[in-house]
Amino acid sequence: MPIFLPPAVIDCQEAPRPLDAGKIKLDFMGAQASARAENPLLKAAKAAIAERRGQIRTVGADVFPQFTITGDFSRMKEVSMLNSSFGESLLGGENPMPGLDASAFTTPRTYYTTNMGIVQPLFYFGKISTAVDIAKMGEKEANQAYRTSELNVLHGVAKAYLAVLAAKAETEVIQSRILAAQQFLNDVTAKLEVQSATVLDRLRAESELLAVMPDALQAEAGLKRAVEVLCGMLGLDPRTDLDLADMGLPPEVEGASKGEERSEIAQMKMQENMLKANNKIIRSDMLPKFDLNAQYGYQASKTENLFKAPYDPWRVTVSMRWPVFDGLRTSGRLAQNRAQLEQLQQTRINQERNFAVDMQSAERELVKAKAFLDAARKAHDTGQEALRVSRESFDLGLITSLDLLQAERTAHQLQSQLRRAELGVWGAIFDHRRSLSLLPN
Repeated sequence: MPIFLPPAVIDCQEAPRPLDAGKIKLDFMGAQASARAENPLLKAAKAAIAERRGQIRTVGADVFPQFTITGDFSRMKEVSMLNSSFGESLLGGENPMPGLDASAFTTPRTYYTTNMGIVQPLFYFGKISTAVDIAKMGEKEANQAYRTSELNVLHGVAKAYLAVLAAKAETEVIQSRILAAQQFLNDVTAKLEVQSATVLDRLRAESELLAVMPDALQAEAGLKRAVEVLCGMLGLDPRTDLDLADMGLPPEVEGASKGEERSEIAQMKMQENMLKANNKIIRSDMLPKFDLNAQYGYQASKTENLFKAPYDPWRVTVSMRWPVFDGLRTSGRLAQNRAQLEQLQQTRINQERNFAVDMQSAERELVKAKAFLDAARKAHDTGQEALRVSRESFDLGLITSLDLLQAERTAHQLQSQLRRAELGVWGAIFDHRRSLSLLPN
């Protein structure tokens, strides 16, 4: 009875093919560097920092005098003189001026004007300097946000990298199971031809081979999915073919390492400082403000008189603005700011507790992963020894090929379990470093 294997299973039985021209080789550090350079979330976080730096320059501009040059040309007909008491007395009063025509007061006039003006804030009760300080805090807050994004992205890349290696290892184990099952089927078929095996033995061998097929298809689909996820995080086309270097054995890491302050907490603290400083800005809106205004220029009805005396008017003004009552708007803004500050403080306290729990959990998971790895190593060594004994027994004719197949299947399962345990330790190390606000590398 012939056995028809699906294409994915047939490919698994072939020898490893050389790398295609389009395949990209990456090690763990290369994947981290690619994500740091191409991940769109990190690019957006960098743009946020640049935006905050621009905001510092925007707010800081209020400290310096604002210098403006204006020039205009106007032609106008003014009739206000006719409607004034002086004009009426000249034209139609008790003693009108003889020979005076009303059109003399309304003749269109042309004016050429150039003006230079300076506006300098003198005293705002600390509003401008506090606004600059808040803008600088905003840049620091954006840097902390970038740090958070960097940790999330790079640790996500590390987990995705492990997922690809785990899926690849699972695929290789299933390939070994397929080869062993195929060899078992060939042995039973050869024995059936010389009548040293039964049809039932061949059916069992065929059933063993067919049972591996769904696992092979599932493992192949899982590997493709893991590669697509990793490519997306690296800023690559999901269809990119990757050849990842193995990470080797996990290092010995102590669980009680000292990390840094969580960037999320530092970001919230900076936001709290910004809200506290904002109280000063809100209060300053109800206090007097002093400005210096200076203007100098020329105004003439003929161009040849421009830039000449006495056609050079000027004015210097020191003004004060004091809002006495604003409908309790400032009081409402202060209450809103205090409520936002309280909300942020309570959120930070809750986050600090959650992060403390996460750190303790990560330390326990690291210890558990190491213990699981030790157990998997011992089980793997036991399985390899059992497989060696089974092969010797099979050569001596003490056991059947089915017994040898079961021993090989057990050895493959223990090998897969060992690989998962090694990658599990890597994953626990990454989780522990993330809890300490450290990069995975």
